[in-house]
Amino acid sequence: MTEAEKREFFDFEKYAQMILDGYYESRNHTVDRTSACKKYDCIIDGQYKVEEKFRQEEYGDILIEVIQDMNTNAPGWFFETGCNYLHYVFIENSSIKRFIRINWDKFKSWCLSDYFVSHKHPNTVISPRGWGLTVNLSVPINDIPKYIKLFDDRPETEQGA
Repeated sequence: MTEAEKREFFDFEKYAQMILDGYYESRNHTVDRTSACKKYDCIIDGQYKVEEKFRQEEYGDILIEVIQDMNTNAPGWFFETGCNYLHYVFIENSSIKRFIRINWDKFKSWCLSDYFVSHKHPNTVISPRGWGLTVNLSVPINDIPKYIKLFDDRPETEQGA
């Protein structure tokens, strides 16, 4: 990843976090990013560790980073996160197009014991724009059971966007 790509990535993430913070606050949640680390991105309401993933267009899947860098074989966030919840957010035109809240422990367990067992060849998305050559597995949002996908919101309709 070039320095320009890193800057673009960090700028988008910072911008997306600002939008998401407004979304949290509009729903009377507190957001703490002061202890953000490799294990989670923020703490909501003083107790819930959240991993946030942002995409610039809405797709019908969630990308799970399983290898962060193929050259060093560094594990992706799927194995590194210590969150309670995954917030997967599609942002378009300066607003949240779709917000999905997932129970992390249930999702990870379901992926490893059910989904990837029955879907032996999931769609793989390899990105040269990550922290090296990154390997992601695609999980269609509609395949995620409701007991795992706790919340699926399209707030742009509420905001008139």
